[in-house]
Amino acid sequence: MMDIVRLLRALVELIASLRQPLKMLLLEPLITVSMLVVLYAGWHVRDEGSLIAGLRVAFLDTRAYRADHLRELEAGIMQLELHQAAQSDKLINQLLQSLLDHAKGAARVRLDVVHNGITGITGTALLRYDVTNAVAVPGHSVGSLPVNQPLSDWNDFLQAMLAGKCQLDTVGDTGVSLPFRTRLEALGTGTFLVCPVIDVQARMLGAVLVSWDTKDEPPGGAMLLALMEYARSISGQIASALDLRTPVPYAVNATE
Repeated sequence: MMDIVRLLRALVELIASLRQPLKMLLLEPLITVSMLVVLYAGWHVRDEGSLIAGLRVAFLDTRAYRADHLRELEAGIMQLELHQAAQSDKLINQLLQSLLDHAKGAARVRLDVVHNGITGITGTALLRYDVTNAVAVPGHSVGSLPVNQPLSDWNDFLQAMLAGKCQLDTVGDTGVSLPFRTRLEALGTGTFLVCPVIDVQARMLGAVLVSWDTKDEPPGGAMLLALMEYARSISGQIASALDLRTPVPYAVNATE
């Protein structure tokens, strides 16, 4: 900015030192250039909302400066997303622990989140899921948290979840896929309850899975219905926590 001011001052002094015909010849272009500079600066001042910021953008910001500014902005966004993810994970783990505390005799509760994992040879996106969070009672391990698992693992209960319903299954059921059953059996699971995670826009973001060891029995009758209702309530809160993550990994339309 100061360089431009000095240049304009030098031009004015040069014109002042010239004879009258030359002064008149150069005065009009100088006035035109000055008006264009003022309009250019004023346009940026209006866009930026302040005089200092507008003049900086108009005369000082170089391509390198803008690249550095963009890198700083991206780093700031990444830090914000990291903080949001940490807060989201903390809240989700608390909600899963609350569900585990209400599930009599249960050994573990986990959260599975749907995402658009891979594209098939036809170009069609194939949905998959990650186990993102899990809690367990004392003396039990949460086990591994597998990622990028095929949604076909849910074939036995996917329709029920899309209808907004929970489903209780035993690991030995013929409808449970072999890889899914193998992972549960490795943890000593005999029975599990699965409920959909559905947000306020009726999108299914994933599922919560409550599991009981083979030696333990899940509640039945009214207690089971109460547990399912509580699980749906917790799942709704988990959906809100997932919205803190940017963007939502994926969503499957679901109806009550």
